Amino acid sequence: MNDTLIRWLIMLGLIPRQPRKIDTERIKQFLEERQYKITLRSIQRDLNKLALVFPLMGDNARPQGWFWRADATPFALPALDPQAALTLHMVEQHMKPLLPATTLSHLQPWFKAAEGVLTSHGNGLSKWPDKVRVLPKGLPTIPPVIDANIQMMVTQAVLTECQMELTYQANGAAEPWTRTIHPLALVVRDQVIYLMCVFDGYADVRQLVLHRMRSAKLLDSASIRPATFDLDAAIAAGEFGIPLTPARLKLEALFAPHVAIHLAETPISTDQRLDEVSGKLRLRATVADTLEMRIWLRSYGNEVVVMKPASLRREFRQMAEDLASSYAT
Repeated sequence: MNDTLIRWLIMLGLIPRQPRKIDTERIKQFLEERQYKITLRSIQRDLNKLALVFPLMGDNARPQGWFWRADATPFALPALDPQAALTLHMVEQHMKPLLPATTLSHLQPWFKAAEGVLTSHGNGLSKWPDKVRVLPKGLPTIPPVIDANIQMMVTQAVLTECQMELTYQANGAAEPWTRTIHPLALVVRDQVIYLMCVFDGYADVRQLVLHRMRSAKLLDSASIRPATFDLDAAIAAGEFGIPLTPARLKLEALFAPHVAIHLAETPISTDQRLDEVSGKLRLRATVADTLEMRIWLRSYGNEVVVMKPASLRREFRQMAEDLASSYAT
């Protein structure tokens, strides 16, 4: 292959997308590290030629910086295939809440290219997005409104592990408060985005929802991550439930037989056990003592009877009596 063509391909691969840039000195250094002997004048001449064909731009600084235009179609070898285009399209549809705003902005040209690839292919892939939907469990809800700039700041802080100055309106509070926080992780649950963080000067991990944030500012200081913090362990411990007590309950309940397949296919704990008792399905499992666990049991209505622990059985008996009284008139 022509040596100049190889050099041009290497140079095209070095150039970032706007607003980032690379100057000709850095390009020269990179090429020399790969045994290409070339002058700055030759590099500038090559880039001017490439800019006639590709959406490249120089900033006329000294030394001159070069970048792909922000809206430039990605230049990739090999070209984007239909399966990869379909994957990118599904990411755009369903992963937006999970990706940092800076990442989404960087991927926008790829999303556009993926749409073009799918549109140009008549092999069924172009219709795939119209045949797939992701639904929430339970009653669909409208997600709360989140300020786009605040979401970008929060995701950037988590990504770069920087402290933030945050103004937050707590639920039911008359006035917002402002604190310096150390961001740890983001969790999306039921269309609500939670920031797990530590307040500056404290050690306990807290949860803040993004839609209650009123302002956010990145700070230069690095965030401090507790040595014992583990995101998966926190979730497994019921951190995102609404705990009523710190205890773990040994739940035992009798279900109508026809829900057996649902309980077997989607267990509520790793130690869940199912067996038949007098025509009923007995479930035994260790669960967190949370509001969500009660809501889950209530969703089965008269198809479940709580047996143990005794305190939870009394709670459900009282609830049944209250319901019966409410419906008596």
